[in-house]
Amino acid sequence: MKKHMIISIALLAFAATPALAEGMGHNSGMSGMHHMLKQADVNHDGKTTKAEFMAASSQQAEKRFAHMDANGDGVLDEKDHQAHFDKMDANHDGSISRDEFTAFHKQMYKQHHKHGGGHD
Repeated sequence: MKKHMIISIALLAFAATPALAEGMGHNSGMSGMHHMLKQADVNHDGKTTKAEFMAASSQQAEKRFAHMDANGDGVLDEKDHQAHFDKMDANHDGSISRDEFTAFHKQMYKQHHKHGGGHD
């Protein structure tokens, strides 16, 4: 049970990494919000409608789900949790240290920015 909770917390933190990284790359706070709304404004009229916002949010959710679904079967289950846990557990001792957790998320941040930072 404890291991399952740790995995769930780690996955939630991992799923939030792209959003946090995006905000950090744009001076955080309102600048990050402004950038997000600008990206969602697909017709470039300077306004973000509810439909544009919902479409952008849905696309981000799809990307995050796809990333969390390690085996690509369309379901988030223990196998996916275990695959992500195993990636974070660099020394394979069955636990994730603060250093492993930090190193893993730094690597994900670098990959996120290497592939365009989610600004598509």
